[in-house]
Amino acid sequence: MDMINVLSDDIICHILSFLPLSEATSTSVLSKRWRYLFAYRTNLHLDDQEVGGGQSFIDFVDRVLSASGNFHMRKISIKCLKSIDAGHVTRWMTDVLKHGVLHLDIDVSPNKRILVPLEMFTCKTLVELKLSEGFDALIPDDVSLPSLKTLCLTTVCCYNSDGCAFEKLLSACRVLEELFISGRSWQRRKCCSTVSSLTLKKLTILSTQLSDYWDLSLDTPSLAYVEYSDKVQKDCPYPYVHLPSLIEADIANSNPTNLIKGLRNVETLELSGAITCLIFHYFREAIPMLSKLSRLSITIDSVYYRWEYLPILLEKSPNLQTLVLKGPNYDRQYEQEFGHSCPVKVLMITEYGGKSGELELMEHLLEKLSCLELVKVRVYAINDEEKSRITKDLLMVPKPSSCKIQIKFCENTK
Repeated sequence: MDMINVLSDDIICHILSFLPLSEATSTSVLSKRWRYLFAYRTNLHLDDQEVGGGQSFIDFVDRVLSASGNFHMRKISIKCLKSIDAGHVTRWMTDVLKHGVLHLDIDVSPNKRILVPLEMFTCKTLVELKLSEGFDALIPDDVSLPSLKTLCLTTVCCYNSDGCAFEKLLSACRVLEELFISGRSWQRRKCCSTVSSLTLKKLTILSTQLSDYWDLSLDTPSLAYVEYSDKVQKDCPYPYVHLPSLIEADIANSNPTNLIKGLRNVETLELSGAITCLIFHYFREAIPMLSKLSRLSITIDSVYYRWEYLPILLEKSPNLQTLVLKGPNYDRQYEQEFGHSCPVKVLMITEYGGKSGELELMEHLLEKLSCLELVKVRVYAINDEEKSRITKDLLMVPKPSSCKIQIKFCENTK
């Protein structure tokens, strides 16, 4: 103990930071000097799964935040799976701002909706803010988050007096690079919102409910990646779409309509969901020439998947190199032509089961994709006999002379 006591407080705090917080707190009884050292750590992770839930967790968080005083911390994470009074969470959020925190992540299960303290929206140090489900955010007129680069909102309701809370919040984030929005209550009903940012590079919008009021405009000239999933039943007009720098897009279960026009510069495109494929088929005239697209991934998740739009996409992709088909290839016939100049060189099939319909689809693809050089097939088989049959069938499929087939067997978990 004497050898440790000769060390400086900074070194002792650094050593304690490698211990779980629940263990580090036990050192507070060693001496008066050690009473608060456990709380002086740059990264603070508070989790009810580690220290117990209920009142014991509330007392523990209160003790740690009180003991740390105004010590500057880089990252603070508060997670609580058990129900907790919303008032405690609001109080903790006010307290953590005193630490000059850079990264704040709060994921709790409140007994009612939590009001985000107004001080949060004028914090000069925040670089990353993540709020889970259950928060209400009243955006003040003087909102200013000059350092914020990452903003994640999960079913967070933003509002203010003039009904443009979300736009006001984004305009206050001058260096924002990543925006994650999940759930339908991040904007008011029947409100036309705009995601507008000169600096935004990554955008994720996920919805788990019908959201027929999302008339969303996208004005993000620096955006490189977008992931969009929404359950939409009507034509969502997207009044304005400006995505000149978009490189990668992941669209699932959506009605993207005008968003399709913003895909003209993508290099990687991932599509999934029966609704998405239907929209691409019905609005095929709106699909721009995808001259930069080199990799196209399609996730098949329904027996009603409409293959008709695949040839349309291939014709619009003159420089496509890799085509990936994910999910089971259902037995569904189609006779669409792919065009004689389809440039795909690599075809990847991720869930091949060897059924007759799947084999016919494989034969059709290898016949129409005349530039193929490599076909990678991940096969699910239950025994050696089935592996042998599938291998023989695949190797017998007519293919371009320069094309090789690679087969990888996986355990059948279906």
